[in-house]
Amino acid sequence: MTAGGLEGIDDVGWASLRHAYGAAEDFPQTLRDAVGDDDELAEDATEHLFGSVYHQGTLYTATPWAVPFVARLAADPGTRRRDVLVSLLGAIAAADDATPEVLADVRAALAREAPLMVPLLDDPDTDIRDYTTYLLGHLPRSCAAEVLPALRARRKKERSPRVLAGLLAAAGRLDPQGSAAWLAEEVAGRSAAVRAGALWAIAANGLPWTDAASEAAARCWLEGEPLEGWIWADDPFDDIAGRIDGPSFAALAHALLDQGPADSARTAVDAAYQRCVRSRSARAESAPLLAAGLRHADPGVRVAAATAVRDVREAAAEAVDALAALVAEPPSEADSLEARVFDAALETLIGLGDSRWRGPFIAALDAGVATTDAVSLLIDTGVPADAELLAAVRRRLAAMPLAGPAESGGYDAYLGRMRRHNEVNGLTRLLHRWGPDAAEAVPELVRLVPHDNWWTVRALAAIGPAASAAVPALTSTRDDPEASWRQRLDCARALAAITGDTAQLMASVAEAAIADPVVAAQTAVDRELPLDDVLPALRALADAATGDDPSAIGRRLDAARLLRTGGKAAALRAAADALDRGRHTTDAIELAGLIGPEAEPLLPRLRDLLDDRRDYAAAALAVRRITGEAAPLVDAVRRRLPSLGAGPWLIASLRELGTDAAPLVPELRELADGDAAIPGVGIYGRQVRQDEEERRELLAILPGLTP
Repeated sequence: MTAGGLEGIDDVGWASLRHAYGAAEDFPQTLRDAVGDDDELAEDATEHLFGSVYHQGTLYTATPWAVPFVARLAADPGTRRRDVLVSLLGAIAAADDATPEVLADVRAALAREAPLMVPLLDDPDTDIRDYTTYLLGHLPRSCAAEVLPALRARRKKERSPRVLAGLLAAAGRLDPQGSAAWLAEEVAGRSAAVRAGALWAIAANGLPWTDAASEAAARCWLEGEPLEGWIWADDPFDDIAGRIDGPSFAALAHALLDQGPADSARTAVDAAYQRCVRSRSARAESAPLLAAGLRHADPGVRVAAATAVRDVREAAAEAVDALAALVAEPPSEADSLEARVFDAALETLIGLGDSRWRGPFIAALDAGVATTDAVSLLIDTGVPADAELLAAVRRRLAAMPLAGPAESGGYDAYLGRMRRHNEVNGLTRLLHRWGPDAAEAVPELVRLVPHDNWWTVRALAAIGPAASAAVPALTSTRDDPEASWRQRLDCARALAAITGDTAQLMASVAEAAIADPVVAAQTAVDRELPLDDVLPALRALADAATGDDPSAIGRRLDAARLLRTGGKAAALRAAADALDRGRHTTDAIELAGLIGPEAEPLLPRLRDLLDDRRDYAAAALAVRRITGEAAPLVDAVRRRLPSLGAGPWLIASLRELGTDAAPLVPELRELADGDAAIPGVGIYGRQVRQDEEERRELLAILPGLTP
């Protein structure tokens, strides 16, 4: 490393600049360590660089000042670990999460350093050349005149297919129209990686997609994944599939499904599902392909197709007979690919209300391979109890091994215990849902009481007086000093539901208040019992000194939340202390909002949090509840919509705003009525259903948002 790369670095006012962890005064030493001789120190420093001036896609005021020093070191052949520095510059160039001012400064800084970066295309190190294509391709388009000739010149000399694909991707991004002819020529090339890179660049930049492009893409991916580990895209095929039109995708996907090996067929099915996740109109278009995937010879392809079909109702309706065939026999092993196909097909039939699920479900239950997801669907879809189903559930519960006094046996044994726990949890929750109709299962539930105090106890409470045979077992646990107070109070609540005697429940609440006032108070609130016996302990906990202990702060906030009606002063102090300590901040913000106008002293702290990346939405909701102001919450909703879409947070915010949410209605209408699915993380295999559920909730609340 030459000293020139760091010349002037100590003259920058780093202490006045910010990165992800605060003041950036540590940047010069971090950069020195990252390229220094101590490998262990360099590893830590590199991690800090990627977590500070570039943090998970976010840029800061220190970032544009850091760019020239990183660039100069990266361009110096004497610098150690130059590939890491070029990778960091590429990540910074591709990021767009920052204020407009920071983004403008970063773009300008990168453009100034372009002359240093372009020669890296000829570096002897393949990784550096690869990272350089990504960096150059994400420079401001004002750099295109300087960069494009260098990309074309390197094309004639480059031998790495991965770098060649990156050259095309960079050219396509910097100048899509000017590079269109070049990309079209490369589609006819010999190397699958180069063809794939050209095809990706064409699709990613919205250039015309032709039948020849579809044929070329099919040839590429019939041979396997041509761009494994490519820096430009985690899943190049999915990127292409998400950008081309429906007929073009259908032709491409059917070619892979019908002609290719299992990996290619799986790629087609996965891409079809992702189109359904992103686009509502794609669901009907993709239904035939997903249904066809159920008939593929490879079980892995059938798993992918069955998972998608379970989520996409249009595909499920088209494939119902194929689904029924897939559940003709229960699998012999619970964790096999065949079991996953069976599970998804069975759950789809349950969701469709097709009665052909009944026999296979009962057979799977008897064989011990029925999933908790299938049981949950019976609950969610309101399937009623009948003699056949209830008998099957009873048989399975009776066959379940009970927990031993000190189980061990390694990881496999742990997984077995978790599977048993989840199965018991699902079946007892089903009995809870059936309530008095599940009275015949009381003997099986009584057997479980000492070992499972969650849904077992709740199921007995839901059954009510018909569960009188459970009174001795419930009483034993209620009075067991070794059991937690949560378990003991659950049993006390069940006893009250069965016997009608609330006096014993009140006595248990009073006793619990000494050891666990939060659980005791929550039980009293849930059962609408007086809090008189709990209030002293609850007030003491809400006012207790906690220091910085997160657990103690959390318990104090829990107590304060329960006290907020009759003890707002204590709740206010608890919220203020948590905010000042920066512990359980979200819970403290929510508590402040629940306190209402009396939380006015907390407003300065809450307003400061309106700029916080994590808690701004919660702070805006609290400000609304305290002051009635709409603007901060409207702004928070608008900021959150593009990344989180709908969900409980949005519905709660809109209900709070009422007609004050009118400025948001056009955006919400687009979210509800547009073709693009509502954004959000979701759970794989449930994303389409989540979109449909959230869309229904949004459509239901929209009429009340306009005056």
